[in-house]
Amino acid sequence: MVGFVWKLHTVVSVYSCYFSSVADSIRSMGHFHIPAQTVQAEQLIKKSRFIAVIGQAADAQASHQFIASIRARYPDAGHVCWAFIAGEPGNTTAVSCSDDGEPAGTAGKPMLNVLRHSALGEVVAVVVRYFGGVKLGTGGLVRAYAGGVSELLKTLPTTLKVERTALTLRCPYPLEDVLRRTLERYDTEITALNYQQAIQLECLCPADQVHALLLQLNDAGRGQISFETVVDGA
Repeated sequence: MVGFVWKLHTVVSVYSCYFSSVADSIRSMGHFHIPAQTVQAEQLIKKSRFIAVIGQAADAQASHQFIASIRARYPDAGHVCWAFIAGEPGNTTAVSCSDDGEPAGTAGKPMLNVLRHSALGEVVAVVVRYFGGVKLGTGGLVRAYAGGVSELLKTLPTTLKVERTALTLRCPYPLEDVLRRTLERYDTEITALNYQQAIQLECLCPADQVHALLLQLNDAGRGQISFETVVDGA
């Protein structure tokens, strides 16, 4: 975890320049769809049995656990090929795939390409193959693995994931109403409230709204509202 502590400045122009330089990472996060449940389908291609499974996994570790569970379910399979995107769509660092013994580039990569074009995040796909005695060739394998994932995605229920950033806000008592009204306007959930020398409030704000929320708080509070936030780091 990488922690950031930022103070809102009374000079708006100074604040805006300073905040914009560190808020881009938060502002880039947002909403995306993820699998709502695990789905499975099977097809027979030239006597080879292909079993495709797609599910949700929040990170690389969860993806590998999902893959291991499928491998354990089919211990005698000839190949258990897989691909995953462990994070938001478009993430290029938290992706991986495997041909699991199939000719290089004929299984895992085609599966990953399908996932990348699905606009889904936190998604893992596994295709199990039982060889039927007839070789499919490289083109046939690519079509079988990519096609299995593509067809299964058509039946996959999804849900919208809203990335939220945790904030701790502090303000003088006379600004409590202003603070609450502003948070409500930006769909920010209050999770804890403490009345000390000043009001300390913990909340969860949609990540793509943090930049606008903090600018609005600075304006509305005339620099008297301070905040802390923690953003996940590598």
